[in-house]
Amino acid sequence: MKDIIVQEVRNARAAVAADFNGDLGKFFAWAKAHAAAESKAKHPLPIHPARKNPQSATPEKHTRRKTAKLPAK
Repeated sequence: MKDIIVQEVRNARAAVAADFNGDLGKFFAWAKAHAAAESKAKHPLPIHPARKNPQSATPEKHTRRKTAKLPAK
């Protein structure tokens, strides 16, 4: 059985590699510039700069799993 989370991580890693054509130098330069711009802007910035149409690349919304509440002692 494949773990869903592992598959999601692999898909995300493949998407990042495709965005930067597998060039880690470009990725790290973008990440450093993005972190500096984000701290200067004081709010989160979009994380997909290489994609031409960000509307088509919107990630799925994940919902938090409901967990069982433990009885109070």
